Amino acid sequence: MRWAAVLALVVLASCKEAAPVAPVCGLHSASEPVTLEGTKDQALSVGARLKPGDRVTAEGLALLECFKGALKVLDDETVVVGELMEAKVEATTIPRFVLKGGQPVRVEGPSPAVVARYSDNRFTPKSALAASEPTSADYFKAFFTPNGIENMQAGPRPEGPTKLAPPAARAKVSRIHAGELGQGGAVLEVDDEVVFAETDDLATAALLEGKRYELGRTVRLVLPDGAEAELEYEGRTFELDGPMDLRLR
Repeated sequence: MRWAAVLALVVLASCKEAAPVAPVCGLHSASEPVTLEGTKDQALSVGARLKPGDRVTAEGLALLECFKGALKVLDDETVVVGELMEAKVEATTIPRFVLKGGQPVRVEGPSPAVVARYSDNRFTPKSALAASEPTSADYFKAFFTPNGIENMQAGPRPEGPTKLAPPAARAKVSRIHAGELGQGGAVLEVDDEVVFAETDDLATAALLEGKRYELGRTVRLVLPDGAEAELEYEGRTFELDGPMDLRLR
């Protein structure tokens, strides 16, 4: 009986270890590539879901949106996602505001669920970018190596989808992705640090200091602590100071 109990505990422990690890944050926006450390470092796509064990390096400024409500700004640094305080706490770390009556008004309440805004497709597989027609190297292998023709016809199928377009050529979906904010609309001048923008179709961008930007279809601005900007919106001018997660509409 004692050995049976020990065996049951071992089975339960192995099942627990084999359970899939759920993502805890998403890459909302970035000014420079954000890479995932691995056997070979890979650049993450904006909108990628991040797991606790992911070790990521931001080459510039980047915003992580964690699924319990917290936001984390990375500034030219390397972090393990699961070790971030923002990945663990169930809280809003940047106060939320909405424009009402021509003024930013702070709003309270639980953070909205955000996991559905992010995708498990974190990279573009190399197989998706491979040429569909045989190359000169393929012909050489086919005609000048043993069993070349047979190997060419029955080669192993590469991992991942084989007809997937690169991110810039894919149709937009209702998930976070890097994209244009659009033309016209409100205007934002970033005076200090960085402001992260998000449109109504979930395209995001990092807006750097010292420049003026047409916000187009932007509906959300995130100003980290220390960020300052001037917003021209519907004929009025607002001085914005971070930390602030502002909904324009």
